[in-house]
Amino acid sequence: MCMNVGLGEQMPKGAIGFPEIEENPKVSNKQDRQPIYLPSVCPENELYYPGDHKTDWICDCRPGYLYHPATDKCWLAYQRGPCSEGQYLVLPKSSVLPICEINPCISDDTVMYNGNCTTLGDMRPCGLSYPAKVVWINATTIKVDCVKVYVDNRFSSKIEEELFALCPPGCKRSVNLQCTPDVRR
Repeated sequence: MCMNVGLGEQMPKGAIGFPEIEENPKVSNKQDRQPIYLPSVCPENELYYPGDHKTDWICDCRPGYLYHPATDKCWLAYQRGPCSEGQYLVLPKSSVLPICEINPCISDDTVMYNGNCTTLGDMRPCGLSYPAKVVWINATTIKVDCVKVYVDNRFSSKIEEELFALCPPGCKRSVNLQCTPDVRR
């Protein structure tokens, strides 16, 4: 499904966007608008996120991606990104800026999970469950974890609610100190 969007003054006329299924069910705004994949407006690895006002939209990192100010880009956490060979990008505890650390696994698509090098997207370490889980970057903690795969279909039941951050660590707004508190709680 695609949609023709006219969401702001900086929007090119007739821009085509693709709605994204929000990975965090509690992340919504007052009008329950969802993020949009809008490649004509937002740089690579960013989505167009709605604010709390009708014309308030901003490009920011996709869930699980970290904003790296030196390159002004968003990179998937625990991947090489802007780092030197043999390193990957991580977000240290109690920091808003990501750093490069040595990757204990040989390949860029493998991460350390439960003491083993595991391929991102692998289901085996997570066991059998419904909804299915894969080894991926938890968008709330920015840590490697077994993350639910949300597949929106006609057989889906209401997704169980979890606690999620409205301004995830490592996103542009977090790095630039532009997070606003959730006034709905």
